[in-house]
Amino acid sequence: MNLPKGHYLQDKKYQLGDVIGQGGFGITYTGTWSTEVKGELGTVRTDVPICIKEYFFKDYCFRDKETYHVRIHSKTGQTLFDKFKEKLIKEAKILSEVHHPYVVNVLEVFEENNTAYIAMEYIRGCSLKYMLDTQGPLPEKKVLKYIYQIGQALSFVHQKNILHLDIKPSNILIDKRNNARLIDFGVSKRYDIEQQETSTTLLTLSKGFASIEQYDDEGIQSFSPRPDIYSLGATMYNLLTGVIPTESILRATKPLAKPSELNKEISPGTEAVILMAMKVNPAERYLTVREMINELDIPSYFEETENTLLETNVGAPSSSSGDEDSTAYASTPVPQRIDSRQMEVNHPDTGRIRKKKRRRVMIPLIAFTFAFVGYTVMYIFGWNELPEMTRTGAGSGEEIVMPQQLTVPEDTELKTPEEKEPKTENVVMTTPSQTPPPADSKTDTKRVAEEEAKARKEAEVRLLAEQRDTQATDAAEVTLSAEEINEKYNALIASGKLKMEQKNYTEAKKDFEKASELKTTEETSRLHFECIEKEEEQKIAERKENYEMKMAFGNYTIVRNKKTQLFGAIDSKGEEKIKCIYHSVGISSNGRAFGREDGKYDIYNAEGIRIAEGVTTY
Repeated sequence: MNLPKGHYLQDKKYQLGDVIGQGGFGITYTGTWSTEVKGELGTVRTDVPICIKEYFFKDYCFRDKETYHVRIHSKTGQTLFDKFKEKLIKEAKILSEVHHPYVVNVLEVFEENNTAYIAMEYIRGCSLKYMLDTQGPLPEKKVLKYIYQIGQALSFVHQKNILHLDIKPSNILIDKRNNARLIDFGVSKRYDIEQQETSTTLLTLSKGFASIEQYDDEGIQSFSPRPDIYSLGATMYNLLTGVIPTESILRATKPLAKPSELNKEISPGTEAVILMAMKVNPAERYLTVREMINELDIPSYFEETENTLLETNVGAPSSSSGDEDSTAYASTPVPQRIDSRQMEVNHPDTGRIRKKKRRRVMIPLIAFTFAFVGYTVMYIFGWNELPEMTRTGAGSGEEIVMPQQLTVPEDTELKTPEEKEPKTENVVMTTPSQTPPPADSKTDTKRVAEEEAKARKEAEVRLLAEQRDTQATDAAEVTLSAEEINEKYNALIASGKLKMEQKNYTEAKKDFEKASELKTTEETSRLHFECIEKEEEQKIAERKENYEMKMAFGNYTIVRNKKTQLFGAIDSKGEEKIKCIYHSVGISSNGRAFGREDGKYDIYNAEGIRIAEGVTTY
């Protein structure tokens, strides 16, 4: 699925390195940018470390192994693939216009291999979420430094009439110099001079961090910094308490706990700013980010320190939502939304037509497969009865392998078995009760030909029967009214939601896919993507359940396997990066010493690389 290490893009301008992150929507690689630097000594060719994000919607596409082009499985997938590719390009273009010390810098956005790429600076460090998960609630002084820096970045962004709309700890990186950098403008919005949002995008709601107006797409049609102010206050709340705040939309029935009730070390002044920024009513919040920052007791200077935490999947904004519980839904300006609803009412058969087209491809495919298998079984039955010398190709020692799956692209012309199968008139077929006649027997050749003709005739009859059944089914479907389609659609949506509540995300996803075949809506897309995210979270949790968590170790966590009681290390997705084969773990001067069964030690550094093997001391 990934592009190979060393692969070139843009006519060898960029060369890919290792994969440092991947999710449902994209793959992030390290890389180098081959460029020229002009100075006093003239022009010097140099390679600059960068990060490249490739758009790869894994549930709807695959990579051609020969050309590396990205291909789409279906027409529905193509629609969704194109929509999210536009989102990625939009994110890059917005970022390319925002040059600020505390915002990640984008070098270029381009299209290649039938998909899109963003080339940007590579930041070594970790996200604030990773820091929070690793170290627990952060000291107030450290939080004030990061919020002050992100506040400056947001003020700059707001001056350009851009809202970020997804401020949260996982979208703030801390580089090696311990400075905060704002990333992931994938759901941001740009507003024109008349203060009307002009773009259509997929909006991600990070539960606990999104303001109440973000739950209604009309709530952010006009530019106002207040949604970002709410999210910045919620980020402070999370970093200081370790608790994700109550969702804004639920706070009428579930009040927000004061930060000091969760962490008594929080100063009254900081708590007052957080609660003011997180007012449910937008009009009661601060008017600007600068006004909010000015209310904080920011130190006159910050001590220069180095961030020693490294996270492998940082360096570029993510194509998917962060680790927090997020919900995605499509947001459009009001006139476009009305038009799309009218189109849905006037064309109720869109989903049915798409389904019928798919059936036109699948029915001949199924029938052909059935005929092919029946013909081949008969052929092989007779073939296996032959002595070794009478099998075509047997003398060369060739192995006959039956195909496990028959895949026919939509644009492939299906041929009958007669057209696709080679003639076998020179093959003599026998039964256990017969003695093989001479290979040149005209009688046997005639009999073989008759049996082949009979098999083809039977296959044609089965094919015609399948086509008649299909035409009858299609005719029945065509008579479905728009009301019946809506009824089926609603039943599938309700069934899928129930399965989601039962944490059966795989089956829920199938229901939403079936619903999207009836009619593609924002609801089916949102629920389908939510299932993908939940399913991945569930798999990660299941993997981590196999281990006892011991301590953080660079990008990983040292663990003990519950079953074997042996030590190793896993990454944030619960996958073993240092195999659990060791009997003990100790601290070494340059990493961790993992004790082997023979009494010796293997030394690993913080990046999970073994730097010494079989030493006697550490």
